[in-house]
Amino acid sequence: MTVPPRKVLWTCTFVACSLSAAALAQHMQEQPRDSNQRPYTNSVILQRGTHAQMMQRLHVVRQYALSNLRTNPRVTLGEAQLDFSPMLRNPKAVPNLAVRLQALPQHVQVQENTSDVSEVDQGLVIHHVLTYQILPGRCADAGIRAQLAAAGATCFARATPNERIAEYSRPGSPRYLANPERRQAAIAAFQQKSAATDAEVSQHVAALRKSLADPAQRAQIATKVGQAEAARMSSLSDDDLKEELINMSTQTVEETMFVPKLESSNYAHLQHNLTTVASPAEVAAAQQLMRGGAIDNASPAQFPKLLKVVPGSALHLTGSGQPRGDQSADLNMGPYYFLTGFTINHDYEWQWGVSISINWCVVGCTSTYGIQLNAGFNYAFGLRFPIEATLKYQTVVHPNNSAEAKLTSQFLPIEGDSNAFQQAGLDPSEWYNEQEIVAQVGANAGFSVNLPVLSNSQSFQVGVDFTQLLPAPYTGGRFQPPAPGAHGIDSPYVFNTIDLLGGLLDFGVVGGTVYPAVNVNLHSDSLQFTLNDELQKRSTTINSGQTVSLGDVAAQNGDYSHFSVGNPVYNLGFTVTPGLAPTVFVDIAVWSDQWQWPVWFPQLAISLPPGGMNFSCHAGTTCVMDFQPVYNAATGQVQDMSKERDVADRTLRGGKCQPNGPEGNYLCPVDGMLGLCKTMLQNSAVLSCGALIPTSTDQILRRGGCTEDAESGTYACPSGMMGLCGLYVKNKVVLSCRQK
Repeated sequence: MTVPPRKVLWTCTFVACSLSAAALAQHMQEQPRDSNQRPYTNSVILQRGTHAQMMQRLHVVRQYALSNLRTNPRVTLGEAQLDFSPMLRNPKAVPNLAVRLQALPQHVQVQENTSDVSEVDQGLVIHHVLTYQILPGRCADAGIRAQLAAAGATCFARATPNERIAEYSRPGSPRYLANPERRQAAIAAFQQKSAATDAEVSQHVAALRKSLADPAQRAQIATKVGQAEAARMSSLSDDDLKEELINMSTQTVEETMFVPKLESSNYAHLQHNLTTVASPAEVAAAQQLMRGGAIDNASPAQFPKLLKVVPGSALHLTGSGQPRGDQSADLNMGPYYFLTGFTINHDYEWQWGVSISINWCVVGCTSTYGIQLNAGFNYAFGLRFPIEATLKYQTVVHPNNSAEAKLTSQFLPIEGDSNAFQQAGLDPSEWYNEQEIVAQVGANAGFSVNLPVLSNSQSFQVGVDFTQLLPAPYTGGRFQPPAPGAHGIDSPYVFNTIDLLGGLLDFGVVGGTVYPAVNVNLHSDSLQFTLNDELQKRSTTINSGQTVSLGDVAAQNGDYSHFSVGNPVYNLGFTVTPGLAPTVFVDIAVWSDQWQWPVWFPQLAISLPPGGMNFSCHAGTTCVMDFQPVYNAATGQVQDMSKERDVADRTLRGGKCQPNGPEGNYLCPVDGMLGLCKTMLQNSAVLSCGALIPTSTDQILRRGGCTEDAESGTYACPSGMMGLCGLYVKNKVVLSCRQK
């Protein structure tokens, strides 16, 4: 009885971080990556054609040698800093794989090894190509197989069709499919296509045996592999010969990465359109409010929450001092809440491919098997950091009625709750469960498969909010932002529930996933506010714990200060190391291969706010708080009249009163708001009130020889003008007249 040969599959685990099918074999010209690939709008590297053709379309600003980057991995790109360390430290990156293979010349022939790093107008293009061939017979030796595996180029291993089919049901396997219907469809496709390819490969092996039996053709084979190897190949079984030919294949891996110079969002597909960053108009309005003398106790109409006047009822007051000594008061103010906001959007592009050229005849008749993946992907982070501010106002009135005041501030980033977000003025529709981070990833991704029994190309887009998937310390997007000087926190993570290929790369004999990965580091460099002394017309940048002197002015109802605090600048170091975690397998009878490797891009370090520029608060929130405490040494009472003065200002201006010099001083019509203004003066809501005399009236009286007395609206006139002046008094145009 004749026992048929056992049908086997070979599996190779090849680990690399690379792209495309560009130098297939030393005798072949560079081929386009994928003639069917759909170019993405505005993409830099995800276009049809070869890498060389792509670079001809781009303007190269400068190039970096890989050897120099290993010595100094930091590169300035626009306003950001790139650190190549994550990529260069990745043991499965193509350049590192090449170094290990070149150290084994007795086992591997490296035919091409190039790495180009080019800065173009749009950003940075990183390109690697590695072509190598494991020498004949090396995979038959167990010790050499182990060396090759350690270097990152494992030999093909055998598996029966049943063993391969079982992997579709085994969790953790690259082939695993949880959905029973999809699993059965994949198994059916595998059985159909692997049987067809097995028949084709058996024909190749039969042709090779004829060549080995022919003296002339055997001589050509011996010239390439040597007499001893030709003899060894002749002695192998069909299955062993298939394995030998596969392990002698020429393998080319190519990878291209693109890192943008500027923020962009071509691939964002956002689930939430966050408006965290204030518009230029809102920033300008906040800066205007903080300028000396500019605050008029009212927010601009288009930004109603920008300014908050703190009422005196919210303050805790204490006063002390001997009856004839210094009279002092401490005013504890707060906590108050501000909200800073940042939005980060960066597109990255990646293309990877592998081609394996198997020379079934040893000399001639080469078949090339290839698969390519591409992804234009975007990481979008909406960052909102609540800051708690507490202030301590201290004033002293001396027996000679001179006075001084000072302010001590404390600022602390906090993990926000609904109260903090509400107090900061953020609309509830934008709270997002009080998350400090809202993280989203989007992609336009695709693949191309070119196998003897299958050719397919697809592309699609995906957009996912992965905030709830964030690992500690960012779990659920909630965490306490770092205080100034605090050590950064690193959090590398692979989101293995988000497949940028949408689960569509699955044809039974070939399949794969591309998971996004990210390493986020966040640390604070400083936290500063602006203190504007409205009396001294002086702005000061203040840090937590700093004490600053304030202006103090005597008024009818006591000594007072007037100041505003706001415009927080929360300087952060935010580094993003974007990555991908692809898994690809191909199972077609005589060729069974799988790739699982991490891809880490150069780390992008961003300073927030960018370039140290002036930065306002989260859009639509309070950015400036105004205070005007008054201390009456006679009564020992401290009060903050900000709210009352805000009401008084609106009322008097609405009644045709006009400002008279510094804020809180008014001129009002005698027959109108002057009486109310004087009542407000008694209640300390205003600082002074005077009569607003019509210009024409004042000119008539002055031309007649009248002069204004010490108080506005009172005149001293010659006897000839007393009748007219008295008429003005009767009609409530001026306050009084007396004869000179």
